Parts: sequence; C-alpha cells; structure tokens
Amino acid sequence: MAGLGQRVASVVSGSREATVRALKGAARDWAGVPSGPLGQVAARWVMPRLHSALYRVMGAAARLREEDVLLEVACGSGVFLAEQAEHVGRVAGLDLSDVQVDIARRRLAARIAAGTAEIVHGDAAALPWPDGTFTVVTCVGSFETFPDPEKVLGEMVRVLRPGGRVVLNIGERVPVGTQTHRMWGEYWVWAEDDVRRMIQNVGLVDVTIDYASSAAEGRAREVVDRWTGALGQRIVHGIKPVQPAAEVPTGEVGEPTRR
Repeated sequence: MAGLGQRVASVVSGSREATVRALKGAARDWAGVPSGPLGQVAARWVMPRLHSALYRVMGAAARLREEDVLLEVACGSGVFLAEQAEHVGRVAGLDLSDVQVDIARRRLAARIAAGTAEIVHGDAAALPWPDGTFTVVTCVGSFETFPDPEKVLGEMVRVLRPGGRVVLNIGERVPVGTQTHRMWGEYWVWAEDDVRRMIQNVGLVDVTIDYASSAAEGRAREVVDRWTGALGQRIVHGIKPVQPAAEVPTGEVGEPTRR
C-alpha cells in the first residue's frame, strides 16, 4: 500500500486518475478502514472527537436497556460501546480494521475479562453470530463506507431477534433533488427515498428517519458538512417484525395448535 507521501506526490504531479486514486487511498486509511500511522491518528483521536456528539444522539435514539444484547457494527475504537452502553448487560462489536479492533479491545478490557463484551475482527457483510442473537443493532458513522450496504443490512436483520430494533446512522441528509451516488467512487451518498426503500426492502417495519443537528457536533463536523453539502446526520430506526405463529390442524380434536 502506498504511503501518504507517495499519495501526496501523486496529487501534486500526477494525472487526474492518479490524483483520484491517491485521495481514495488516503480516505480509506483515514476513515474507511483505518490502517498505518495515519489510521492510528484517526482511530485514536480524530474519529472519536468528530463523532462524539453523534454517539450521544445515537445512544439516546437506541434507548438501550440493561437487559439488551447489543451489537455495534463497525464499532471502531469502541467509544460508543464504552460510553453509551456501559449499563447494557451484554455488548459486542465488530470492525474490519485491525487498528480499531486492538484499541476497542483495550478500551473494553474489563468487560471482556468479565465475559459481558466481545470485540471481533470481521466483515459487516458476513457477521459471525447465529440468527436471532441480538435485541439491538447499531452502526455509527460508517454505513456509507460499506461496498454492499444492502447485504450488510440483511446480515443485521438476520442476527436480530424478532421484535428487535436497528438504529443506524446512514450518512447525511442531502438537499432535495440529490441523486444517490458514490463520492470518490468509495462513499455512498443516499437520496432520502432510497434510504427508506433500502430499509424496507430487508423487511424492517415501523421505519422512521430523524436528523441530528450538525451544529451540535462542533466545528470539525460543520467543516465536513459544509464540504460535502450535508444537512445533518440521518438517524434511521426500524423493527424486525414478530412473525405470527402458524396454525396447523392437530387431526385429533379438531382444534388448531400453534407452533
């Protein structure tokens, strides 16, 4: 993988294609799947600060309870789990970045030792838990980086118990008329209707979309939103439906039984 200096050189002296490749590579190291020295800086200091207010908003939106079993997909360095889910009985986190997983495991070391938390290195599109494991699934500040977001959503629903809920930060609200596209060919920017359709297509019900004020997240977030044209962080809620029990005849007493 090319270093940051090589990427900067490409931006300065290379072609347009080389410039785009350099920016995409730096973005992956910085915020997509943090790695290397630049990723260490992002994981330890920049991303927790940038998302600090959003973590609080998501914690309130998820209405986490002591009896919940929580999964955070793309858990990063574990800040959300440590600060917003301290009271939750059991928590788990998954991230694709070795850097993030290492930091998260150290941050939640006491809970991991007590057997009430686990941090797993893995792909959000192939979650390593059985069906119906969790009562809540969250994802903060990362959904727009998934190459196949609908597959990730399907996995989230699979590991969720019937009646369980998802609370997801799915990118930013964008101006009316914006079409769904990928910025730099890497990060998704979704139109409002496409977000709702994507959530409903995986079978979630009672879907609602709220927005977190960008101003509440400080100057750094304002700068990012101004650069991208965002209008606030999009918070999506959905419920996995509880399937009605199927009725089958007993063949004996003429009354149906439920299974």
